[in-house]
Amino acid sequence: MRRILELVPLLVIFILCSANPAFAEGGSAMDFRYDTAVWAVVVFVLLFVILRIFAWKPILEGLQKREETIRTSLEDAKKTRDEMAAMSAKFEKDMAEANQRIPALMDEARKDAEAMVADMRTKAAAEIQTERERLRREIEIAKDQAIKELWEQSAQLATLISAKAIGRSLNEEDHRRLLDEAMQEISHASRN
Repeated sequence: MRRILELVPLLVIFILCSANPAFAEGGSAMDFRYDTAVWAVVVFVLLFVILRIFAWKPILEGLQKREETIRTSLEDAKKTRDEMAAMSAKFEKDMAEANQRIPALMDEARKDAEAMVADMRTKAAAEIQTERERLRREIEIAKDQAIKELWEQSAQLATLISAKAIGRSLNEEDHRRLLDEAMQEISHASRN
C-alpha cells in the first residue's frame, strides 16, 4: 500500500503532462491546459477510488486474513510445541521416578515373599505339631484300651484258673469285684 502511495505523485505528473496537447504535438512541456488537467485528475481520482474499493481493499483484506491465519497457526504451533515439551518433560520425570521406585518395589516384593514363606513354614510347623499331639492322644487312648483289654482278659483267665483251683465257679458279681481290685492294683503299680 505504501509503495502505491509513493507512486501517486509520479502518476499525477505523468497524467498532467500527457493531458497537455502541446506536449503531445511536440510543443513545449510548459504549456498547460487547465481543462484537460482537471479531467485527467478527475479520471485518476475516480480510477484510484474504484481500484481502492474493488481491488485493493479485497486484496488487502485477503492479505490481512492470510497474515492473521499464519500468525494464528504459528501461535498454535508454538503452543503445541510448548505443550509437547511440557508433556515430554513430565513423561521423563515420571519415568525417572518409576525407575527410582523399582528397587524399592523389588525389595518390598522380596520381603513380602520371605514373610509369606516364613508364615507358611510357621503354619506348617503348627499343623505338624497339632497332628503329632493328636496322634499321641490316639496312641495313648489305644494303649489304654489295649491295656484294659489285656487286664480284662488276664482277669478272666485268672478267674478261670482260680475257679478251677478252688473248684467252684465265680458268679458275675465276684468276677467284677476281682477285676476292679486287679485294675486298681495295676494302676497303683503303674503310677509308682
